Amino acid sequence: MIAFRLPALRFVRVTFVLTVIGLLATPLAMPSAQVKAPAVAGVTLGMTPRDVGAMLGSPDRQQTSLGMRFWEYPARGITVIWREDAPGVNAIVVSKRGAGVVREVRVGDATQQVFASWGTPVRVRNSGRFIDFVGRGWTLSAEIANGRAVEITLLAAR
Repeated sequence: MIAFRLPALRFVRVTFVLTVIGLLATPLAMPSAQVKAPAVAGVTLGMTPRDVGAMLGSPDRQQTSLGMRFWEYPARGITVIWREDAPGVNAIVVSKRGAGVVREVRVGDATQQVFASWGTPVRVRNSGRFIDFVGRGWTLSAEIANGRAVEITLLAAR
């Protein structure tokens, strides 16, 4: 009977060791919930219109729709969004590579780079078209097409 238990104990011990090694190999910075929201092109969530204007200049277009205000910088590939019922920036959308780096990822980077830099997504939507990463009070979402990030959105939680 002891001969049968011994291999089972070795299996459990080996599995435990491999699990610990896997956990130790996981980057400590991976859980995005432990860090504050990133800046996007120098703009952060909660910034006032005055602060955004000082950072990016006057927008090329301003629009209001569905209770939101949009400042668009199409040449740069940046859109800044405010809710009409909140004073600070509610979302930042990046649609061009030159708009800047968001946590080591730019528009045009391969999906593998998004995972390597941002970790494991908390949600995958539309059969992998959108991958979402959640922090404390914010969500970072990458839209994926043909294996590359085509748009990055940082959104404040309500």
